[in-house]
Amino acid sequence: MDPLISIIVPIYNRESYVEQLINTVVNQTYKNWELLLIDDNSSDRTASNIALFAENDPRIKCIKNKHAKGASGARNTGLDIASGDYIAYQDSDDEWIHEHLATMVYYLEKYPNKIDLMSANPLRKNRSSGKVYSYDEIDLRSMTTEKLENAYVFDSKKTFEFQLFGRIITTQCIVAKREKIKTLRWNENLKAATDNLYNLNIAYDQVKIGHLQEYHSVYWAHNDNITNCGGNHDNVRMEAVQKNFIEYWRIVLREFKLTKYQKAFAKKNLSETLAWHYAYGTLEPQGKYAECIPVYLEAFLLYPQNYRTLSSFFKSILKTMFK
Repeated sequence: MDPLISIIVPIYNRESYVEQLINTVVNQTYKNWELLLIDDNSSDRTASNIALFAENDPRIKCIKNKHAKGASGARNTGLDIASGDYIAYQDSDDEWIHEHLATMVYYLEKYPNKIDLMSANPLRKNRSSGKVYSYDEIDLRSMTTEKLENAYVFDSKKTFEFQLFGRIITTQCIVAKREKIKTLRWNENLKAATDNLYNLNIAYDQVKIGHLQEYHSVYWAHNDNITNCGGNHDNVRMEAVQKNFIEYWRIVLREFKLTKYQKAFAKKNLSETLAWHYAYGTLEPQGKYAECIPVYLEAFLLYPQNYRTLSSFFKSILKTMFK
């Protein structure tokens, strides 16, 4: 019998996406799966819409959190109850190609001593226009050790640094051995950058990764995306998002054993996130110049090479004085 895949999906107030989500799983050519839809206390018809499908397919299960825990908490709930040999993740508003699960299991089963986790690339599309706005392809030079048919095997000693410097693992494309990732928990204190941190932990643990340089997931960008992929979030909402990215870089500096070069990279990114994404991008448009002052100062102290942060620090003082 084919091994069981536990598909974990956090879902909250997505009544209009339930049918698309379930169809992308039901239409997989691979059929031995359980779909764990973790409802994070939705206030709309999400749960009742799921129930309509679950009545006719016992593989579809809706688990409701007793209290809202966010996407990370919902994924942890899924990990706690998953019974599959493999774990896959999907988001409530995205889709897979029909052969996604079958292809990933093929490599995991055929090369069990060389691959613990399979990944592929996402195709990013705008929900309103249907147009592709990003082709995520990884530069595989210098980071792979061998090629098994169409799968590139990452050098596990280099994966962490590559993941730190730029995303090489996409959560929606992961299918992994349960015993290799079940103990890796999602950070429930972060509301954004959660995938970044989780996948960085996978790389830090030197999980053996096989990668297909092809598109397996469609990531739909729309106004409800947390990180503004739809392009229309207001500054108040984006202020909260950027606080999470700031905390992400603080966690990287605090919790991982970094080389001197990696630490310098993390400090630079924390500085840029503080100064340009947070202070300049969200606080200044709201006229919060006094709040910008300590942010620009911290950004400068973290990365003094960027003198523009010091200039912005003094400008914020003047704007506060003469506001």
